[in-house]
Amino acid sequence: MKKLILSIIFTFSVAFAFAQVTFSPATFTAEDEVTITLDVTGTPMAGQDDVYLWMFSNDGVGGGKDALTNGQWGNSSDAARMTKIATNKFTFKFTGTTLFGQSPAELINFGFLGKSKDGSKQTQDFKPFKFDPLVFSPSQFRIFPGKLDATDMSTVYFHQDQATEQNVQRMFDVKVTLTFYNDAGAVVGTKTGLVAIKESTTVYSYSFIPDRVITIPAGTKLNKFTYQFTGSIKDANGGNIPTSAPVNEVVYTVFN
Repeated sequence: MKKLILSIIFTFSVAFAFAQVTFSPATFTAEDEVTITLDVTGTPMAGQDDVYLWMFSNDGVGGGKDALTNGQWGNSSDAARMTKIATNKFTFKFTGTTLFGQSPAELINFGFLGKSKDGSKQTQDFKPFKFDPLVFSPSQFRIFPGKLDATDMSTVYFHQDQATEQNVQRMFDVKVTLTFYNDAGAVVGTKTGLVAIKESTTVYSYSFIPDRVITIPAGTKLNKFTYQFTGSIKDANGGNIPTSAPVNEVVYTVFN
């Protein structure tokens, strides 16, 4: 009986001996965009033209969720379909917070398997893969997510309690100015007077998608943007005078 069990285990191991998973970047947080590369050689999915990912978070630690892209086991969502790049080799891009609809603090790890659309064939589970923890250091300005391209929704933050200039510490009626640049460094568009959201007594934010803020000419590739929080302070007579925080620059990451 022991020999039979060992034989079964060995056969199972050989069946999946060639399946490989790699990630780019190799380490990542729940806020980073990640590319999974899956080689299904040696699995029941070998030779298939379409592979769909079935993904799940927090395996074995509680608080897990199925990916929002999963669909039904017998009818995977098209959003879960991987991109075929070679025989038996597929890729898939995702960001943990978006994929699972969970905050960075809620996401500890994830796992997945590759399957046919109807669920009749599948690989083994690949799990668990850990998200790197976010190390948050309070600063006057920050942006979420930390890495983004020109199609992402971005949020810029102003932590007034971290300001070093007195005028910036006293600023009220806070607004944002956004300026976008192309690959040549030329200004593509600027938007001023965008009203910041007051998240708390000392934190302001503004969220945006570039093409909802400015008109981007056809064929133009955005390379970076700058943001500046502006507002008013009271003068000695109680009147309002304009003031502004420093300009901050963010360069877009190009995802391949």
